[in-house]
Amino acid sequence: MKLKSLLICGTLALTISNSFAVERVFNITGATAFRASANTALIALLGGPGTTTYAYIGESGASGTNRALYKGTMAAFPGDTIVVRVNWSGSTQGILDVADDVAIQFLDKDANATSTAGTLLASPVYTTAVAQWSFSDVDKALSTRPNHTFNGNPVGIVPFMFLAGEGAPAAFTNMSDQLHAALWSTGQLPIALFTGDTADATTVLATGRNNGSGTRASILSETAYGSFTNVVQFNATFQGTKTDAYPTGKLLVASDFGNSGHSSNSGVRDVLTRRSDDLTYNGDAIDALFVSYLTISDANSAVTEGAKALTYNGVAFSVENVKKGLYTLWGYQQFYKDNDTTAEQDTFDTAFRAALPSTLVEPNAIAITNMSVVRAGSDGGPVAPGNNYPAAN
Repeated sequence: MKLKSLLICGTLALTISNSFAVERVFNITGATAFRASANTALIALLGGPGTTTYAYIGESGASGTNRALYKGTMAAFPGDTIVVRVNWSGSTQGILDVADDVAIQFLDKDANATSTAGTLLASPVYTTAVAQWSFSDVDKALSTRPNHTFNGNPVGIVPFMFLAGEGAPAAFTNMSDQLHAALWSTGQLPIALFTGDTADATTVLATGRNNGSGTRASILSETAYGSFTNVVQFNATFQGTKTDAYPTGKLLVASDFGNSGHSSNSGVRDVLTRRSDDLTYNGDAIDALFVSYLTISDANSAVTEGAKALTYNGVAFSVENVKKGLYTLWGYQQFYKDNDTTAEQDTFDTAFRAALPSTLVEPNAIAITNMSVVRAGSDGGPVAPGNNYPAAN
């Protein structure tokens, strides 16, 4: 066969092959606690840093955003363009939305995405779609859909930390189960119960996540407070502008959250990283200090902005303390797949689960195989020797 004929045949074959290439879109929702790890895993799965393109909203980057999308290719789908969209709304909210096939908000699949640093979308375009997966800090038994049939199992360990707000005194160092129960059941306690200084008139105010949050459910389970037990929490408006007197801004007006709370960890961080020297409540000036809990990635960010890390039951957070069972403020990160997924979604699921363990970055997340202990039963259960999760869901 002549060279020209060979070239024509080759071009025709390539055209036919490419004509079958498609764009495949997958939607994930759920826990904000695992978004940094999921971000890393998705970039690795769809081509790797510098190849995978992505876009997001908010100034905190893809690892801290509540909406993002990723574009690239996968070996499991040769020649196809893969788009993964995420909506981080909270663990139990994500379980509810997947179980009930609720159409939720995602970035439009045609959003401008770039590699390396990604694209911060100044004017994002949204669309609604149903998610097939939900990350969750807690077992589905602690959600509003405990009996829905999901496929999946834990894909990592997520540690948490208690923190005191900007300006906390040196003597404020620890959160115990008993102090947690007293504080979150009333919303406020005298600071003397934390420091021993009865001359200090400061009031400690509880803040935290809403009841759609797996982080909240994990904390309430681990402290034996009860994951479904109502809490009392406060919020505060703030001045974001940094000044010499208030280098991270200041809190202005405290308000009642009641049993509700912040919809994301960033809201908690905003309160913990600002001084409360000029705070008012119901029109009166109050001397107050906020206390809450965060994932380790958000906690470390908050500490760099002035919040104070607390020990838990007298033990400081470290990866080694988690692995050895000394620090027990952690939970399993579940990755739930709905029971009616398609063959193409099952293929993506298998590839994504396989990519996750090697992309987990300590201290934000810990691979289950690196643990020397397991949590028996469900969330909040006793920690015992072992390195295999009891049973897949």
